[in-house]
Amino acid sequence: MAQLNTARVNHASDIIQVLNSGIEFYTDAKEQVRDQRLAQFFDRMLNARRMVKERLQPFAVQEDGKREEGSAFSVEVRKVYTKVISAISSDTEHTYISQLEEVEDKTLEELRIALKDNQPPQYEAALLQSMATMQECHDEMRALKLRVSH
Repeated sequence: MAQLNTARVNHASDIIQVLNSGIEFYTDAKEQVRDQRLAQFFDRMLNARRMVKERLQPFAVQEDGKREEGSAFSVEVRKVYTKVISAISSDTEHTYISQLEEVEDKTLEELRIALKDNQPPQYEAALLQSMATMQECHDEMRALKLRVSH
């Protein structure tokens, strides 16, 4: 007799909170940078995060009974830190890029936490797809950081 997967969705809301914070952070950064190519790059990152957020929202509803619209405290603290550093730093773009890479790290970390648990198959598939998207964003951000720092 086949065993039913009785796993419950878990950690979806936490991931979405980090994604929401990242969306806000990228939006702020996009408005602050002067380089149009960098603004377009941030736009791509924003769109990827929005896509992943919408992919995971049904699971947040399953988990908590509502869409997750909140944001993650750890990322909010980073935004404040970046604003302070930017105010005293002449290299605002590098500051944003460095901090946004850490936001990408945090997003991947939250996805890994969720993937460690036994999740329902559709949610696990959505997590794996999201992980691939966010890994791509992370890798692009790291490459950008390396280019800017040289």
